[in-house]
Amino acid sequence: MNMQWLEANGARFRYDHRRRSAGTIVFLHEMGGTLESYDALVEKIGGRWSMLRYDQRGAGFSSRFSGPLSVDGPAGDLEALLDALSIDKPVAVVGAAVGAAVAIRFATRCPARTSALVLLAPSTCLLPERRTATLEKIARLEREALLADGGGEPTSFDAGPPPRDAASYAATWRMLAELDLEADLASIACPTLVVAGLNDVDRPSAHVAEVAGKIPGARLATLGAGHVMAVDAPDLVAATLTAFLDGAGFK
Repeated sequence: MNMQWLEANGARFRYDHRRRSAGTIVFLHEMGGTLESYDALVEKIGGRWSMLRYDQRGAGFSSRFSGPLSVDGPAGDLEALLDALSIDKPVAVVGAAVGAAVAIRFATRCPARTSALVLLAPSTCLLPERRTATLEKIARLEREALLADGGGEPTSFDAGPPPRDAASYAATWRMLAELDLEADLASIACPTLVVAGLNDVDRPSAHVAEVAGKIPGARLATLGAGHVMAVDAPDLVAATLTAFLDGAGFK
């Protein structure tokens, strides 16, 4: 895969855009992931639809964060990327974990631009039983960020992705700790599929089912997969996603 680069919303993004005659599926990776998180899934889906995936701000080779982060930031990044790439038709957005939170906020900010949502193990809040441990982790990451020299913006090279930026990673974790998408879930207006993993210890299937129940008309699917199911079970995810989009009339 050749690296592609784009300036949008005041940041630089690495992306992969495969244009076809059919509508566009956008893939938003999990926290700590990159666009490569969807390598296997994109190949399983094949060349039927246009597909866009990118390193979200603070991940991989895209620009790092400076200052606090709210979910509106990455949702605005997606909107700006669609504008920059002249993608005018409504898109189907596939989001994994925190990427699903971004997809949800995009759908409520830009309902006319969202044709369908597929939410893989969505992270819509910080689970109460994990709050203390998570806040301790965030504090540790923020201390690491203060001690780091920053290292500048990531650059393109062939030796693999740049090392994880502590400040960006801490900002994303704090965004999750402060996340409240209750109102967003209730106002989603497009066809939505919520997918739970039977082996997911980070977002247990019972919790994911509760999230699905808060979205009007949402469908729930439970697959034999772990948390990052696009990596764990790309065949299952591809078949489930394709059937859902076909049923939703996405073209």
